[in-house]
Amino acid sequence: MINVFDATGIALELERKGYDLYISAAEKTSNKLGKETFKVIAAKEIDHMNAIEAFVRATREKFTDLSEAINSINVKDKKAYLKDIVSKLGKKLETEVPQDSDLEKAYQVAMGFEKDSYNLYKKLAGEVKEPQAKQFFEFLMGEENNHYELLQDTLQYLNKPDEWFKQQERWIVEG
Repeated sequence: MINVFDATGIALELERKGYDLYISAAEKTSNKLGKETFKVIAAKEIDHMNAIEAFVRATREKFTDLSEAINSINVKDKKAYLKDIVSKLGKKLETEVPQDSDLEKAYQVAMGFEKDSYNLYKKLAGEVKEPQAKQFFEFLMGEENNHYELLQDTLQYLNKPDEWFKQQERWIVEG
């Protein structure tokens, strides 16, 4: 078993590393979709850090209500994230998005990071004894899964925009 303060310390450090990863990736790419995707996820990492800090405060004060920590995260589903990114880019997405092998590598690293984060939160959820801590880490698992899927979807758009539109718009193919 791990105590809740050690577990949240690990989680906070993980989110800081994620923020650094996404800011660095956003700065290094000239691809507008990649840049905006990395910025959106970097902002979510800050939300997660704030939520972890709120959870620690609540735990120290013996609160069992997770609402302060969870409400500090602007939770959206994957489609809402995509809508935000696409709306910020507007007409810029209508022009051809060039493929960038470095961007592809950045996406693969980011997806690996999200998968590792999910697995770490799963491990922490299994090791903490406090039910509210377990619930909080399970919530963070869902957030990391959303990030992974967002990266996966935008990478698909970069590599095969026609397939992306078919999946997102649920096009009916008639023969």
